[in-house]
Amino acid sequence: MKFNPATLPENEINSGKIWTLLRYNKQFDGDLNWFSAKYKKTKSKRVKQENRETALTDCRQKYEEINKINPFAGIALQWMFPMPIIIEEDGQGGIEHPCSWGPVIMLAKGDKVDDLAELKECEASKNWLTLKTDWRSANKGFKRNFMFQYRQLDSRPVNPITKNRSDSPLPHETAFFDDLDLATLINQGPNLTEEGLEKVIHANDLRQNYRTFVVPRHLHTKKAVDEAFKTLIKGVKDSLPTKASERFGTDAEWKDFMQVKKIQAESKCSKKDAIVSMTKLRSSVYLAAESRRTYETGIKKNINAIEDKIFRCYPNFHF
Repeated sequence: MKFNPATLPENEINSGKIWTLLRYNKQFDGDLNWFSAKYKKTKSKRVKQENRETALTDCRQKYEEINKINPFAGIALQWMFPMPIIIEEDGQGGIEHPCSWGPVIMLAKGDKVDDLAELKECEASKNWLTLKTDWRSANKGFKRNFMFQYRQLDSRPVNPITKNRSDSPLPHETAFFDDLDLATLINQGPNLTEEGLEKVIHANDLRQNYRTFVVPRHLHTKKAVDEAFKTLIKGVKDSLPTKASERFGTDAEWKDFMQVKKIQAESKCSKKDAIVSMTKLRSSVYLAAESRRTYETGIKKNINAIEDKIFRCYPNFHF
């Protein structure tokens, strides 16, 4: 059986599923082939310097296009075709090249993770990411970056190092409106003060990473708090599934999909023939034609569900 991301621990399961969906997306594969050809030019000493620079600029532009609409794919590009960005301990940047796109390497002393040592280990072993790399086999830096990106979309996972969500959106009471003078901010126009710029950045963070609700400011008892939040909680919960992990495929869907992929890889057969083979493998007794067709229909439905998610995961992340 090929590695099944549905078997991952809760803190990693959806990150692993998203990466697996990307691995099977044909359009992503095509863009990687383009990127790979350009990237090889940037590294080849046989290519003229001016042509290497042109290829590097092309790569950077392509990376920005992809990362803008799909940060998960952007992270994958960083660990497939690395052009590291080095951040010194004082926060000042020293980058390998003006067109570098990542991964970002922090040189802070005392950190629990030595980003630079991990990068050098990858360089020495040539253990860079490819579409053949399943989640379990991926390097730590890629998984850490990928899981960080997923935490921006899900309020449950925690940072595996700090064991909290200090680097991700978390429930809190915002102070954004406490000193907001909207008229003054508008009148500043393009000449924003430092305080005005902070407000704009804070507003963008709230818009992108949070849902905004309002409750009366003056709640004087615990019962009043319960009553104020009761309607909000019900409204938010009504539209959500019981298990968020099902958003990227159920256990049964992934089990069927990965087993069919395994049979196809081993037998070089079509998806249809693989489903027939899988039905025979799983059945300990002879199935009548009607029962077999019903069973195969269930398998097809599960596979189609994953294939639909593969289609929706790139170029835009439609979840």
